[in-house]
Amino acid sequence: MDIRTKDGELEAYVFERHIGPEGIDPLKESFATTEGVRFVGQFVGAFTLFARVVADDLSQLQRRISGEYWEAGIRSDWSVNLTGARLAAPKRASPDICALVCARASDDPFEVIGRLDDRFLEEGAYGAAVVTARDFDLLVDLGADTVEEVVDRVLALREVSGIGRTATAVADLADNAIRPS
Repeated sequence: MDIRTKDGELEAYVFERHIGPEGIDPLKESFATTEGVRFVGQFVGAFTLFARVVADDLSQLQRRISGEYWEAGIRSDWSVNLTGARLAAPKRASPDICALVCARASDDPFEVIGRLDDRFLEEGAYGAAVVTARDFDLLVDLGADTVEEVVDRVLALREVSGIGRTATAVADLADNAIRPS
C-alpha cells in the first residue's frame, strides 16, 4: 500500500477542538507559519479548526506534533492519510464553500472509498481519504457553490453503501483559509 503523496511525503490531518483564550485567528496564523502546514482553516461543526500537513516520515511528524505544532497551540486529534497517493484527497484543492465529513465505515474503508469515487469523483469538488482516527475511518471533502448545495452533497454521501455514523463540519474558506506555499 502506497500511503505517500506523489511527492513522497506523509500526509496528516488535525481536527482541533480546543481553542484557547487567544481565539481562532491567532491560532490559525501561528500554526500556518510552522513547517509542513499546507492548509489550515476554521470550520463550524464537529471541529473548529482543520489542517493538512506533510512530513518526510512519521518520526518527523511526531517531532513536529510534540514540538512546533504544540507550541503553536495545536492540542487535538491527529490522523494519517493511508491513501496519500490518491490525487483526490481532502484539502488539496476545493472551493470556498465546503464540508469535511468524518465517517465510520461499516465495510472495508478501502472498498467504501471506491464507492465514494463512483458517486462523487466526476462531479468535482470532492476528495476522500482512508485515515487513522479514533472514531472514524474516512475523511471526505465535499464542495459546492452554496452551503445548501454542500448539505445536499453530505446527505447524498450518507446514502452510499458502507457509510455509517458521520460527523460534519462546514466552512466558507473565502476569507478564512490559509494555504502556505
